[in-house]
Amino acid sequence: MRYVTVVLTPTEEYVCQQIEGEYVDPREIRIDGTLVATQEVIHYVNLLNDGTAVGVAQFSGDADRLAAIESDYPEILSCTVTGGETWLAYMHYEPDELQTTLLELIDAEAISIDWPMRETRDGLRVTFFGSEPALHRMIASIPDEMDLTLERVGEYQREMDDPAENLTDRQQEIVRTAIAMGYYDIPRDATQRDLADELGLSRGTIGEHLRRAEANLIRSVIV
Repeated sequence: MRYVTVVLTPTEEYVCQQIEGEYVDPREIRIDGTLVATQEVIHYVNLLNDGTAVGVAQFSGDADRLAAIESDYPEILSCTVTGGETWLAYMHYEPDELQTTLLELIDAEAISIDWPMRETRDGLRVTFFGSEPALHRMIASIPDEMDLTLERVGEYQREMDDPAENLTDRQQEIVRTAIAMGYYDIPRDATQRDLADELGLSRGTIGEHLRRAEANLIRSVIV
């Protein structure tokens, strides 16, 4: 299995078209012209069947102000934040056309993302892994509105500090099933009872595994 690390940057022309005005850093969230928060690391993004997306990202800035972002950004359907100087935000939102195209492209080519993706001054640095033909097709299909800089290629080896390494195989199975069935969507599309029925386990077992998995993932990101 091969990997490729690239830096993706929306073209200045595309960003200007989106905001109908002067170019701004796409990492920045501004309200009434004031910088509220800056996105630093993306830990997870998933495109849902209804065309909306959910994601978990690390930010710096005003967490309380970002928590009320729905009133200023109608495309943000909900936002939940943690506390602290550097914090996480769980968002349910309507992705723009470019984001949707990229997420659909990843699914179509049967490749995966080596999380997290990291925001840099030059753009979003992301590592994809999969078969070499699939990676070539994915790179060739990147939309014209996105500049791509190739950084590294090689044989993929999973990083030892991957948060998923802290989970047992059963915990990974349950968390992935929970994500796929909409347990972490807002509002939830599945309950622990639904997960239990799907996996043939008791509700108590599902709840215990989810609590342990969530605690391990939070510690690996925050601590």
